[in-house]
Amino acid sequence: MTAGIGITALLVAGERKSGQPSELAALERASEASLGLRLRDHNALPGASEQAFIQGGHLLLSAVAGATYAVVTDEDSGVLKSGIMFGLFFYAAMHWVVGPMLGVKKPEWRSDAATIGMHTANHILFGLATAAGAKFFSRR
Repeated sequence: MTAGIGITALLVAGERKSGQPSELAALERASEASLGLRLRDHNALPGASEQAFIQGGHLLLSAVAGATYAVVTDEDSGVLKSGIMFGLFFYAAMHWVVGPMLGVKKPEWRSDAATIGMHTANHILFGLATAAGAKFFSRR
């Protein structure tokens, strides 16, 4: 969850700076289209209610990921190793398998090297923040 909050802030800031919807907005809009729900202007920035839905879903997914991390590791797991491994696993699961399988994103292997590198780095940081947050809260 800790990592999800940080990534959410970065994504919203990136939208404001670029004037383009974030990758999460594109995923949410693709999900709507695949379910036959109303389509939004794919180039418009999300409004407040759409942003709340997008980021709320992202934070829920982050909470589930954090709970999964807690289940698959023990308290003695090193933050560096377990965080990197978890981040890479989560990236592979979401970007290489689940997203393409659900039809909400193109398969990651069709992305350019810069996009794959950015996603890999983001998810390693996500994994490290998840592991560090779990370590911090397990001590309390």
